[in-house]
Amino acid sequence: MPFDKNKDEVFRILGIVGSFGFTTAGAIAGGYFLGSYIDKKLSTPPWFMLCFIILGIVGSFIEFFKVIKKLSGNNEKNNDNR
Repeated sequence: MPFDKNKDEVFRILGIVGSFGFTTAGAIAGGYFLGSYIDKKLSTPPWFMLCFIILGIVGSFIEFFKVIKKLSGNNEKNNDNR
């Protein structure tokens, strides 16, 4: 059935887009822990922690936009085939 194929595609896209929260949380947590560790070693709180948190946020958004661009490219290809 064509509906089942389209339904599977929708769930796949929702799963990929929904993973953005986990990616962002992981990047922020990683930036926090790495920055805190460096700050403790160099006695520079909170500068490295803030820098790494911001880098984590920026990196996760860049990855999110790459995924969105890839998904929109797939949708254009699928629409051309119809």
